[in-house]
Amino acid sequence: MSPRLFSLLSVLVPGFLIHSCEATELSTVEDFDLDSYFSARWYVHEQAVTPYTPSSLNFCSFADYAIRDSPTFWGHTIDNFNYAEDAEGNVQSGNDCVYQDPNELGKLTVMPCFLPRFLGGPYWVVAYDEEKGYAMVSGGQPRIPTASGCRNPTRVYNGSGLWIFTRSPTRDEDLIDEVKVIGTSLGLDTTSSVLSPVLHENCNY
Repeated sequence: MSPRLFSLLSVLVPGFLIHSCEATELSTVEDFDLDSYFSARWYVHEQAVTPYTPSSLNFCSFADYAIRDSPTFWGHTIDNFNYAEDAEGNVQSGNDCVYQDPNELGKLTVMPCFLPRFLGGPYWVVAYDEEKGYAMVSGGQPRIPTASGCRNPTRVYNGSGLWIFTRSPTRDEDLIDEVKVIGTSLGLDTTSSVLSPVLHENCNY
């Protein structure tokens, strides 16, 4: 559905957006290649506000991943290290674990490593191109309607968030815009009311 038609229906048909956000499940990447996706660092260039990614940490953010040789006690199969800075260069970082659903490869779950996966949050890879070096990740099925699509909540830990990653810390506006267009085509709100830029300047990493 085109964004123009989506917006028109939201005006003409009360409740259309709410129905649309929940009626069609957000699609994830088909034939998702786990080894390729987690082969190198991802730099965050756009992200939505969540309790763990406040706008004050929109600096120098990246994520590293490593596939484990054997699962943890809870069955987690991937180690995750997240890093961000604030405007003064203060670092916030932490380690998490990731679980991949063997039946839906693009749907991952992220949680602190001491927690079982049913307490984790969704990490859905909805767009990915290794050759171009980008990925878009949604914190699960967006359910909040907006005039520009659907979004996730901002004040809950699980089921929140939207991110645009690239392989390079250097911002590529054309590439980021390309990913936003893909997100819009999936029904996501990728406007500046949801996504904010992450700056990679004078970083300490």
